[in-house]
Amino acid sequence: MALNEVYVDGESLNYPVNQNVASGDFVVLDGIRGVAETSAALGDDAAYYATLRHIGVFRGTTSDAVTVGAAIYLASSATYGTALTTTSTDNELVGYAIKAKGAVAGDVFVRINN
Repeated sequence: MALNEVYVDGESLNYPVNQNVASGDFVVLDGIRGVAETSAALGDDAAYYATLRHIGVFRGTTSDAVTVGAAIYLASSATYGTALTTTSTDNELVGYAIKAKGAVAGDVFVRINN
């Protein structure tokens, strides 16, 4: 065991987030991508915090056609939310699709990219 290990299980960690983050939102904090396991809650320091899950496959929604392995982004330059797209321009990468779907509104299954 490494003596400098801080967390044995770093798959879910607490982070400062936007106060409007809700459980189930995809969240991007610079290079950190995850899905909120909890909704944002006010901390003792007047900042809002939520637990983000860094690994796994999560369901979001998009009306885009998706192929297996397609890059999936948060829509509209958001840093949190559930609206996803395959368009990279001005959007934040959250992960990659593990299942194909047609160009109709529906679920997309995204493997988080970390």
